[in-house]
Parts: sequence; structure tokens; C-alpha cells
Amino acid sequence: AMMLQERWERAGGLASRLSKREHRPEDRGPSRRHQATMAAMMLQETVKKYFRGFQHRKFHESKALGCKMSLGVYLPGAYETESKIPVLYYLSGLTCTDENASQKSGIQQYADEKGIAVVFPDTSPRGLNVPGESDSWDFGVGAGFYLNATMPKWKKWRMYDYITEELPSYLQTTFPNLDTTNASLTGHSMGGHGALTIFFKNHQKYKSVSAFSPICNPVNCPWGKKAFTGYLGVNEAAWKSYDATELAKAYV
Repeated sequence: AMMLQERWERAGGLASRLSKREHRPEDRGPSRRHQATMAAMMLQETVKKYFRGFQHRKFHESKALGCKMSLGVYLPGAYETESKIPVLYYLSGLTCTDENASQKSGIQQYADEKGIAVVFPDTSPRGLNVPGESDSWDFGVGAGFYLNATMPKWKKWRMYDYITEELPSYLQTTFPNLDTTNASLTGHSMGGHGALTIFFKNHQKYKSVSAFSPICNPVNCPWGKKAFTGYLGVNEAAWKSYDATELAKAYV
């Protein structure tokens, strides 16, 4: 009986110490220093060998969006020996970052075979701390819809200007062997919407467009109505200027 009592007391003491340890500040997840280190690692530029070429992850300050933007750029093996490498912009869908398609699609194999560079932009501004920007998966962060917002709260959501003007200029400066005048567009879901609408509004700037499961008539679907109301207000005429179905009616 004495031995059982002693064991019971020892077990109780151990449980008490473990309970106290669970509430020590250093056991409440990663320290601030560790979090800062991890954040810094996420913002590091990288270069990885893919087939004969290299997959780059870059960061740059965007005037159009008012924040630092990340993007992926795949340079085929031909980039090392040739100039005037054509460019394919791959626009991603809702909730995606610049890394989704570059890591999961396997497009680099075919781009390398054809000597094409592939550019993977992010899908929205990040880090602006606009109230409500991360409250839902289909609006705000990760859901830029490749338009220029006109509502004051979302004035920095100008992905249209970023893709069509600022990004090509950055690419020309950073990767001089790219020929951004010989460019095409593709994308999936929200990115397919972006590819189609940007092409229809700027068909003289791009050689071709293609899309995987695009949101092609957003004025008539819940995703589009929510995004367009938030970014553009209630003027449905403004909505149609970012609707591929509507734009196709006027395409010549």
C-alpha cells in the first residue's frame, strides 16, 4: 500500500510539472525570432534547375499595387544561348500564389522543349492590411480578378495594370533576353478569366490566348457578382468590361 501511495504521489507530481510546462510562454508555438526567420526565408529569391532551364522566384516592388510582389519565371535552356525568347504568362486561379502552377503543372518540360519562357504572377496584392482583405477565399487576398478596382477601399487591387504594363517592363529589365513583344496568355479558373479578358482588350499585344476552365461569364455567376460589386461597385456596365463573354461580342 505504501509503495502504491508513493507511486501515485510521484505520478501526480509529474502530471503537475507537465501541466505547468504546457503553459510556459516558450511552449506556445514558434518564437517571434523563429517566425521572423521563417518569414525572411519565404521572401528569399531562389533558382532551381528544371530540365535544361531554371525556375526563378523573384520579388520586386510594384508601384501599381503598392507592395512587394512575388513571381515565378521559368527560363528554358535556350535562354543561355539565344535572344528574343518568347513569353507565356500563366495566370492562376482563386487562392493561388505565384507558386501553384510552377510547382504542380509540369509545364516547364514542354516550355523547355519549345524554347518558351513561362511567367507565373501572383494573384493579388499582399501585405497591404486592408480591413477584410483575408476574410474570404474568393475576394481580397488571392482573388484579384485581374481588374483595376475603382472602389476606394480596394484602390490598390490593380492587377490589370500590373499584368499588362508593369510586369512586362520589369521582365525586360531583369531578363533582357526575353521578348515581351512576343507574348501569349493562359490561365485556369480566375486566371482563365484574366487571360481571356486581357487578351480581348489588348489583342494587338499578344499572339494567342488559351484557358483552362475559365470563369468566362462572371457577371452571371456568384463569384463574379461578389468580386465585381466589391471592386467596381454596382455599375454593371463596368462589370461587363471585365467579362470575357461580353468582350467577345465586340471582338473583331
